[in-house]
Amino acid sequence: MIGHILKLIWNKKGSNALMILEIFLSFLVLFSVLAYVLFNLERLNAPLGFETEDRWIVSLDNLHTLDSIDRITTLKNLESELLSLDEIESISFTNNITPFNGSTWSTGNDENGFDFHCLIVPVDYNLAKTIDLKLTEGRWYNEEDKNATIEPMVMNKAFKDKYYPEKSMIDSILIMSEEDHKFIGVVEAYRYKGEFEENYPTLFINEKFGENYDSVILKMKPGTTTAFEEKLSKVVNGTTKRTGNVIANLDKERKEDSQESWMMFIALLSVCGFLCINVALGLFGVLWYNINKRKSEIGLRQALGAHGVDITKQFILEIMILTMFGLIIGIFFAVQVPLLDLTEFEDSMFYKAIGYASLIILTLVFICALFPSIQAAKITPANSLHED
Repeated sequence: MIGHILKLIWNKKGSNALMILEIFLSFLVLFSVLAYVLFNLERLNAPLGFETEDRWIVSLDNLHTLDSIDRITTLKNLESELLSLDEIESISFTNNITPFNGSTWSTGNDENGFDFHCLIVPVDYNLAKTIDLKLTEGRWYNEEDKNATIEPMVMNKAFKDKYYPEKSMIDSILIMSEEDHKFIGVVEAYRYKGEFEENYPTLFINEKFGENYDSVILKMKPGTTTAFEEKLSKVVNGTTKRTGNVIANLDKERKEDSQESWMMFIALLSVCGFLCINVALGLFGVLWYNINKRKSEIGLRQALGAHGVDITKQFILEIMILTMFGLIIGIFFAVQVPLLDLTEFEDSMFYKAIGYASLIILTLVFICALFPSIQAAKITPANSLHED
């Protein structure tokens, strides 16, 4: 039967070429969208590295205008006032590099025998416990580090995996801006740029008290409501003698930061859905047209002893073989992406996208071919001769 079907396909190569082209283009679009979706879902499912629930952040208003002594005094008073509130469990002062605000600081050099490039996050002793950073090795900063002869430093796992794979770097030295730093710990992740952002190699640099004065992150007691914002605002404004301080919920900031990515998800999936519907309608129409044109052929085959199931199998096999031709061409082009390393993304993601896109196309085509093929099997020799 396969040989007979291939001969039929070749005899109608002009019209079949258009169907193969449609399958090919549909596969490429579906492959591209699925690769994008899988890539972002992988990031979404990766650990953020810190907690956002019951965490608030206060952006402090222009404390840089104060001299260093007044600024330290103001921050100490603010720390005391905030920790005296029953609703607050812990606080951490930071600069403007805070979760989901878009600010970054990067550095790199080649003074260690290799080139490295990473993000820098200035921190204090309390950041780890305030946002529950998860340490996988070593420790976080403590008060004893004030007297360290070599500046301590914490890295994230992405930094370790990229530059020091498969070995511990605790107590090892890294030259930073011609100054030595000693690694004391490794955190699982700190994807502060957003939950759809990758886990960039990151180093945490401890800053002296008073040097982080742009924001303060608060760990609230579970269940603290937004009604507490008014009281908190009075405390912060009264202590800093500034009225431009802004209070935000870190979990809300995380969700708002992800909205644009989710909108892109929805738009692309809608395009895919629309594409699949159009492909299905097109295939359905083509198959019905072919059946109507080939009623005499169907009647002749049945007169020669073919059963209804044979007719159904013939039409389904025809469309599935055409689909395979289109998919083979599409897979040939799609597989070049991982083989030629055209992107920095993992190859497995593209192979998954190829597999899922092929499965979706084959399933869609089979469903679209099934009903018209069953209808074709119901045509009798008498009906076909009567219509002729």
